Amino acid sequence: MKKKILIIEDEIFIRELYQKVLEGAGYEVVGVQDGIEGLDIVKKQKFDLILLDIMLPKMTGIDVLKEIRKDEDEKLKNIPIYLLTNLGQESIIKEAFKIGADGYLLKAKYLPNQIVTEVDAFFKKDTH
Repeated sequence: MKKKILIIEDEIFIRELYQKVLEGAGYEVVGVQDGIEGLDIVKKQKFDLILLDIMLPKMTGIDVLKEIRKDEDEKLKNIPIYLLTNLGQESIIKEAFKIGADGYLLKAKYLPNQIVTEVDAFFKKDTH
C-alpha cells in the first residue's frame, strides 16, 4: 500500500512540483493551500506524513502543528510532520521542535528530488 503524504503549501507552483515528484516516486499525495484546509483534511483522511509550510494564509504552520499535536485522537496527533519552509531562523526551528515537529527542511536548500530522498529516508527509518 502506498504511503500517503499531505502537503500544506500556499505557493501553487511549489505545491504542485512537490506533489508531482513525490507521486512519481510512488507516493499518494494530497496538496492543500492553507492551514485551515490542512487541519480539516487531516481530520478526515489518514496520512503517513505531513509536509507543512510555516508561512500560510489563514493559519500559520506553527499553529497547525500546535493544533495537530494537542488533538485528542492519538493517530492524528502522532502523524509525523516535517516543516518545509524558506524560514531558517533558529528561534522558529526551536519552537517547532518543542511543539513536536519531526523534521525541518529548508526549501531553498533542497531540490525537489532531494525532498523525495528525504521522504524515502524517513519512511525507511520509520519501518525499523
